[in-house]
Amino acid sequence: MTVHRAALLAFALISASSASAETWRAYRNERFGTAADVPVGWRMEPPPENDDGRVFASPDEQAEIIVSGSHVVLSRDEEFGVRGGALDGETIRYKRQGRDWIVVSGVKGERIFYRKSLLSCGDTVWNSVSLEYPAAEKKKYDALVAHVAGSLRGADKCR
Repeated sequence: MTVHRAALLAFALISASSASAETWRAYRNERFGTAADVPVGWRMEPPPENDDGRVFASPDEQAEIIVSGSHVVLSRDEEFGVRGGALDGETIRYKRQGRDWIVVSGVKGERIFYRKSLLSCGDTVWNSVSLEYPAAEKKKYDALVAHVAGSLRGADKCR
């Protein structure tokens, strides 16, 4: 490989890693401590009255990410049952659960949904991300979903 070509390759790799580092911003909900990365170009909607999280809309408004927290109010089995169940019109195609987390994904009409929730604060708080996007654009969103889901975390310190 020539020195010029090696320099161009190195520049491309540095530029790509810099771009990917700048592609995300961290969002943290102060009320519950729920945190996740969201794409920089996505618009953050106004907070709900109860300040449990935020909705982020894609630039083309065809997709959304919700990062939120909530108190555990039911028994453990009931909580996992509700979080693992299908909502109106949904067909679940993927479901996995651990001791303190659950992931559910599937379709609702022409859209894909993905929800991940994990427990924190001594199993008293749910930290969640929910994504919805056009099924026709699945490949476009696969890496985004993986990044957002992988970045989900609960409070560092519980109140």
